[in-house]
Amino acid sequence: MSVADGILQRIEPDLEVDLVGVASLADWKGTKLEETARVLLPAAKSVVVFSMEIMREVLDLSSPTRIQGAASTTDLLNTDGAHLYGKLTWAAYDFARAMRNAGYSTLPLPATDCPTDDRFMMAIFSYKHAAQAAGLGRLGWHSLLITPEYGPRMRLGVCLTEAELESGGESKVVFNCERCRKCIDICPAGAIKEPSPGEPYRIDKFACNGYRTAAGGCSECMRVCPPGMKTRKKRNA
Repeated sequence: MSVADGILQRIEPDLEVDLVGVASLADWKGTKLEETARVLLPAAKSVVVFSMEIMREVLDLSSPTRIQGAASTTDLLNTDGAHLYGKLTWAAYDFARAMRNAGYSTLPLPATDCPTDDRFMMAIFSYKHAAQAAGLGRLGWHSLLITPEYGPRMRLGVCLTEAELESGGESKVVFNCERCRKCIDICPAGAIKEPSPGEPYRIDKFACNGYRTAAGGCSECMRVCPPGMKTRKKRNA
């Protein structure tokens, strides 16, 4: 075990997150993951992804419709998100501080409000693609990361570091989106489409974002996704 791996193993219990995954950029040479990581941190060798569960009980109360002026239980999901984003950003900074104290250049990225190019609805770094590369799960037709433990009910935070950490490798789990199609059927914006061969997903990000903004929130694709219907035990439990 390397010094850097030892640091991660030592502090991981104190980070208070549900899942931690590592992607080695050496395994992703020439890909957009490597390119965007090294634009932000030229010395980057590893991407560390932190993840926390969205409570099923909270998600079940979300709705894509609301009456102006009336109380909406969808707001509970926004409050839950604020809490999780805060915890994940804190974990990223705690990890970064530990690695920097050990001499490794490390860049924590915020769990929310990552700088985004609004012309293309594209963040400067894709957390969900990094999470897939780190072995936390696979991307579904709704474009969300689906984990074996919690389905798509996850929030993500990220750190880039020049430390060479051991990668968990891509997840081998398979989800049969082509037999399900629930996210396509329920999407109120009609933003989710069946992907073409070779595509992991197809989604109109502008239609999705426009509907979410106008409706004050929407998580229907996440709510009906079968792998997220109930909580499973953590992989290290």
